[in-house]
Amino acid sequence: MVKQGEKTVVVDELRSLLAGAKAAMLADHRGLTVSELTELRRLLRQQSVVLRVVKNTLARLATHGTEFQGLGPYLVGPTAIAIGKGDPSAPAKLLASFAKTKPTFHIKAGFVEGRVLARGEALALAELPPREVLLAKLAGVAQSPLRGLLVALQAPLYSLLMVLLAAAKQKMEHEPPQP
Repeated sequence: MVKQGEKTVVVDELRSLLAGAKAAMLADHRGLTVSELTELRRLLRQQSVVLRVVKNTLARLATHGTEFQGLGPYLVGPTAIAIGKGDPSAPAKLLASFAKTKPTFHIKAGFVEGRVLARGEALALAELPPREVLLAKLAGVAQSPLRGLLVALQAPLYSLLMVLLAAAKQKMEHEPPQP
């Protein structure tokens, strides 16, 4: 049995982990062995994501009054919380990848940058390409109209240059060379 003082320590630790976090994912870890849970923690730690297995009551106390309190309805059954302070999609990607190899493990919900995500939204977040790839695509889309405009503006000048070169070549062919 956990004593009141120990509960306070757990709640305070969880609250401090959530402070400044960009993302948190709730997962049902039912059916995982201790070694599988340890492996998951190791994988998450490599990406600066912390995993805590928590009692739902203590998690509700830790999230009460914070932006994470919207996760309350999802705090049922066995719960593990993956908390990331870096890339907001990292916890979702790592948990979704791990879930593919463990059929009993699944994401319940998530919280990313001020918004609670249902299971489907959290899985969709996990499928997104990395931020750098999305930014590169956005830059390409923004650059495309400018490139088209440049080509359109250059076309008449290029055509005029070709006409002038053809005229000069024709003139050179019809006139005898000068001494």
